[in-house]
Amino acid sequence: MAKNNQQRNYITQQMQTFGEDWIVACKPEDIQKNGKRIVKEMVQAKMNYEQVGKYFLDSKFMNNLIISLQNELEVNGLMYKAVSFYKQYFPAEPNITYHENHLSCLCYVYNTVYSKLLQVRDTQDIGYLTDISGLLFTYRNHLQ
Repeated sequence: MAKNNQQRNYITQQMQTFGEDWIVACKPEDIQKNGKRIVKEMVQAKMNYEQVGKYFLDSKFMNNLIISLQNELEVNGLMYKAVSFYKQYFPAEPNITYHENHLSCLCYVYNTVYSKLLQVRDTQDIGYLTDISGLLFTYRNHLQ
């Protein structure tokens, strides 16, 4: 059962559709567009890094995934600040604390994965990614 979950992710889907060299024909914007999906699959332990790790060492894939995470961090960080500011003036607003917490959790998830990807890019050691699902297990529902 776990093996089927690991095979159903963005990278293995690309491999099945376009072959082992799918990254050559892949457009940078496709990687960036699927950044949220890739992070979600990493957090949910759907990545078998022995099988797909070489793609994380590919500069095209890694740099575009990092760009995607930078964008997510910026957007979610701005929304978090806006909601926190709004909460100061309207603390009785329904669900405002829930939204503030949700955005804070998203920022934490994206920042953690972003840091791990920078470590992999700088050291070329895929091992930095293996503990992502363990570190972020409690946050997995925020990535829906």
